Amino acid sequence: MRLGYPLTVKPLRPLLPLLLALGLVAPFVDKPPHIDDPNFLVLARGAALDPWRPHDILINWQGTTERAFDVLSNPPGIAWWLAPWVDAPVVVQHLVMWPWLILLAWGAARLGEALVGEAEGAAMLLLTSPILLLAAQALTPDLPLAACALAGLGGFLTAGRGAWAFALLAGCAALFRYSGICLIPLVLFAGWQRGRLISALPVILPTLGLALHDQHAYGAWHLMAMTGFQSVSDTPRELLRKGVAAVATLGGAALLPLALAHRRGWIGAALGLILGGVGVTLSSQTGVAAAATLLTCAAGGAGLASLRLSTPADRLLWCWGVGGLLFLLTLRFAAARYWLAFWAGPALATLRLRPPRGAVALACGLQAILALGLSIDDRAMARAWADAGDRVATLGVGQLSGHWGWQHTLESHGWRSLEEDARPEGLYAVAEAPWPQEPDPTACLTPILRLTLRDTFWGPRVHSAAGGGNLHAYLVAGKPPIETYAPWTLHDEPYDVVTVYTPCEAR
Repeated sequence: MRLGYPLTVKPLRPLLPLLLALGLVAPFVDKPPHIDDPNFLVLARGAALDPWRPHDILINWQGTTERAFDVLSNPPGIAWWLAPWVDAPVVVQHLVMWPWLILLAWGAARLGEALVGEAEGAAMLLLTSPILLLAAQALTPDLPLAACALAGLGGFLTAGRGAWAFALLAGCAALFRYSGICLIPLVLFAGWQRGRLISALPVILPTLGLALHDQHAYGAWHLMAMTGFQSVSDTPRELLRKGVAAVATLGGAALLPLALAHRRGWIGAALGLILGGVGVTLSSQTGVAAAATLLTCAAGGAGLASLRLSTPADRLLWCWGVGGLLFLLTLRFAAARYWLAFWAGPALATLRLRPPRGAVALACGLQAILALGLSIDDRAMARAWADAGDRVATLGVGQLSGHWGWQHTLESHGWRSLEEDARPEGLYAVAEAPWPQEPDPTACLTPILRLTLRDTFWGPRVHSAAGGGNLHAYLVAGKPPIETYAPWTLHDEPYDVVTVYTPCEAR
């Protein structure tokens, strides 16, 4: 399974996975704040104002201005990390995320050494994963989460007396996303397997410290406050939808179906195809949307089929992958990035099937190409909203509906987010795709400007209602919302339509 390189390259071989990942991330360091980036920048501003209580800052992220403690369902780790850079140029903000990618690369190699018997191929497979490379271009907790998980567990499995420090590092994943708490039983299980359970116990400390911090800072543990916030999609239909989306996003954006080199992979692909058919039927998908769901579910099924219970290493990876899948069903919605705490489990299990060296190299190459295409489209979408916001801001100052980078850009020009069901006053700008809040239904509004944000890239789309793909969630805004499963698709519909209004009496 060892990848082959020319003799002149061999001295650099251990660094090649990291260098390739940095090369795929570097062209996008100018990407404007996008999707969830703005809410973490708001949280970072909260940390800059009060490092002990970052969640006390106010934010309008669901149509109503409220305390971040009540609506942002993540711990404060990323806010503390970004706080010194909250007013820095966006290029600087992206660059300060790179240390996490370096740490993750080290951890990926250690995991490969411990669980596959070979560091290089494992690191290359993990560092070319599209969801990882997209996370490395974002200002979200996902990259630090994955870095703590991989470096912590990888270091714990390969270290000697200092294993406790790596257990502590793995536990720090919970400071960035609450899914990091799932590392606690995983590291404890690994410690039990290897006869070093005492060394594994520090994995608990960051979560314990965070709970004590929250109790002192807010009078409540934020995780418990977010339990009700997350538990709003637990009907049988929504659980099934999240399950289909979880399998599709694993196969479409986390791990290409390398397991098809083994018979288990074909069985898993067949089961995934059946699951995809359930999703297609459930959401009445046709055409490109149905094809995207079926193909990505088949790929995800192949990846999950690589998980086995044969050896202690297999059982550890099985717990990582299956436990992660079950955790994803408890969340408010499905998104490809939510696999970042868990995708290394099925990825490394795939390598334990001993696929041919050429198949590993091909999978890594295809992942890198797909990641590049998705990155180009994601930046184009981010840039479209930023440019539209700059254009609208030339008309003056007003109110806006919609979130993500659109909201961030206009708020940086002094605009205010409309409160749900409020009557707009003066200029009012609406973006249709980033979940705009509705104004007072009795408000009389006159359109004065309409902008169509066109897609000029021929490659894959990370967000398309007509194509039935969404890397960032499993719904696309609409009336009614459009249900999706695949993390990407092929389509050329516009990214969005922006309309600027004035009140009728202002004509």
